[in-house]
Amino acid sequence: MCDECGAPDNECGARFNEFLVKEFEDPRYGKVHNLTVSAYMLQHSSKLTREGWLYECELLREFLMGDKSPEQIRHERQAEVDDGKRTFTIKSKTWLSVIPQTRWARTVMDVRLEDPVEYCEDVVAWATATLADAEGITLDAG
Repeated sequence: MCDECGAPDNECGARFNEFLVKEFEDPRYGKVHNLTVSAYMLQHSSKLTREGWLYECELLREFLMGDKSPEQIRHERQAEVDDGKRTFTIKSKTWLSVIPQTRWARTVMDVRLEDPVEYCEDVVAWATATLADAEGITLDAG
């Protein structure tokens, strides 16, 4: 079982990679790429620094709650995350989880992959549940 998301047999990484392939091959799946990446990264916090996790949480909230397209959000935040200007590190170098062990309402394993409409609906539900769960997590000041 994955220590971070609870997926059986640690299949979450392979499943996430399947999603990425499908999203890049077929634009009907790719419409939710921003949600897929954010939800997966929040649930696998060892890939992020504390600041990166908080940033990803903000980004997912904006993707779900905002009235802007993912392209607009990325454009507006481009300078904020540019390596030369960013004041924080996003990717972890320690591979240690930055959040307490969490039981997630939905994971990557709850998303159906066979049909693009069902896939997009499931990714939105997964991302929405992940944001709700993430907002209940308290991080150390660290």
